[in-house]
Amino acid sequence: MSKAFTRESDDSGDDALPLLRTQLPPGVTNFITPGGAQRLQKELAELSERKLQLTSTNAEGMDSSAAEQRKLQARIRQLQQILQSVVVTEPPAGDRERVGFGASVTVRHANKEEIRYRIVGVDESDPARDEISWLSPLARQLMGHRAGDRVRFRSPAGAEELEIVALAYE
Repeated sequence: MSKAFTRESDDSGDDALPLLRTQLPPGVTNFITPGGAQRLQKELAELSERKLQLTSTNAEGMDSSAAEQRKLQARIRQLQQILQSVVVTEPPAGDRERVGFGASVTVRHANKEEIRYRIVGVDESDPARDEISWLSPLARQLMGHRAGDRVRFRSPAGAEELEIVALAYE
């Protein structure tokens, strides 16, 4: 059948797919850094403004995409749920010599490559930017250690020993 003879609601594109979110294990607090909470609040404000613009545009007779509006509303709802569930957590005030939530940790891999990871909340993690969830296997292995410590870590590529080269809190 030609695309011309289908309704927009029949289009099964990924516009209707809900945005997936990592589920926390039962009883686990949803920690987030202050910067992560600010970024989510800013995104929510921008999307809410965009929704208002689309609504006023539709009132003036210009029809915006219903799929775009659904996607926008789904993300707004998701951000509202996230922000209701998070606990903003400051870096530790005391022992800043140990890896903890909010730390930026530089590790040296066995191949001498150094990578700086930042340990953040589940809803702000971004592996592409080396921001890893505090619940991730790597972050859990690093927690509590100090610069100079060596940590054994088992990744999908196999076991290796990592050296903590530096650690800082922002």
